[in-house]
Amino acid sequence: MNLPHIPTLKNRTLEFYQKNEVAVSIGVFVFGFVFDLLTLGRIDDLLNLVQQAIYLTILGTLLICEVRVEIGTLTLSGRGQKFWQYHDLVVHFLFGSLLSVYTIFYYTSASAITSFFFILLLAGLMLANEVPQFQKLGLPVRVILYSICVLSYFSFFYPILMGHVGAIPFWLGFLTSVMVLGLIWRLNFKGSSSITVLKRNVLLPAIGIHVFFLLGYYTSLIPPVPVAVKKIGIYYKLEKNDGKYIGSYLRPFWNFWGKGSQDFQTRMGDQLTVILSIFSPGNFEDKVFLKWYLDDEKEGWILHDSIPMTILGGRDEGFRGFGKKSNYQNGDWRVIVETSDGREVGRINFTIETDESADPREFKQDIF
Repeated sequence: MNLPHIPTLKNRTLEFYQKNEVAVSIGVFVFGFVFDLLTLGRIDDLLNLVQQAIYLTILGTLLICEVRVEIGTLTLSGRGQKFWQYHDLVVHFLFGSLLSVYTIFYYTSASAITSFFFILLLAGLMLANEVPQFQKLGLPVRVILYSICVLSYFSFFYPILMGHVGAIPFWLGFLTSVMVLGLIWRLNFKGSSSITVLKRNVLLPAIGIHVFFLLGYYTSLIPPVPVAVKKIGIYYKLEKNDGKYIGSYLRPFWNFWGKGSQDFQTRMGDQLTVILSIFSPGNFEDKVFLKWYLDDEKEGWILHDSIPMTILGGRDEGFRGFGKKSNYQNGDWRVIVETSDGREVGRINFTIETDESADPREFKQDIF
C-alpha cells in the first residue's frame, strides 16, 4: 500500500518561494529597509560602520560568485546549488539594508533642489531593483547598485575619520572605492576568456557610477554627508540661558510649519538673527558659511553677506550657532548654509516688511 506523499516544510517553503519569487524578493527587500530604519543609529557609530562593511563584503562575495557562475568559471557543488536557490533573497536583503541607510543619510544632509534629484534617483534605483523588468537587466544593475553602496560608504567614512568635509576626504573615498573594485576585478576577472561580456556587464557600469559621483560632487549634486542641519529659524533676538539657545519670534498660531519669523515685521532697532543647530560626527571640526541673499527685481538673488561659523561635532541635537544682521532692507531674503567645500546643507527663506504699528508684541520662543 502506497502512502500519499506529504510535502515537508522545506519543500512547501521552496514551492511557495518558486511560485511567488517576485513578491517574496520585494518582501525581503522591504524587511531589510525597515530593519535598518528601526535600528539605525548615528552615522559615526562604530557598530554601524562595521555592520555596513560586513554587509558590503558578503554582498561583494555573492556578486563575484554570480558573475563567475554566469561566465562558467565557477561550478557549484550539490550543497552549493541548494544554497544558490536562495542567494537572491540574501542579496535583496543586503541591498535593501544598505540602500536604506545611505538614502536616509543623504536625505538628512540634502537641502538644494539638485540634491533632492540625487535622493530621488537613489530611491528610484532602490525601488526599480524590485521590478521584474528591471531585474531582467541582471548583472549591470547589481553592479551599479553595489558601486553606489561602496562609494557611499567611503564617502562617509573619510569625513568621519578626518573630522571635516572637503575635496581631500572625497578624493580619498573615491580612490579607495576604485582600488577596492579594481582589486576585485584583478583577482577574479582579469584575463578571462569572457572579457568582452565582463567589460559590458561589470566594468563599464562600475566606471559609469564613479564618473557620475565625480561629476555629482563638483556640481553639488551629492549632499554633504555627514553634515546635516537639524533646525534653523529667523528670530528677533537670541538669549542664552542654562546652556540653551532661546530665539524669540512672531508667527500666527496656525502657521505651525514655520521656522521662527519667516514673515519678519520690523520696527526701529530690530535685528535679524538666524539660529541653527547643525549635526556633525564626534571629533568633527569644520566651517560652514551663512550666506545672506536678497532677491533683486532686476538682477535676481544677490549675495549681501557671508558669515563664517566654526562647527564642532558630537552633540546629538547638533552644534548650535547663529548669525546676526543689522543692515537690511525690505524684500524677499534667504539664508543658505554652505559647507567649506561649497555644498549647500540648509536654507531658509523669509520676507522683511516694515511694521508701522505701535501695539505691544507678544513673542513666542523656540529652544535650541
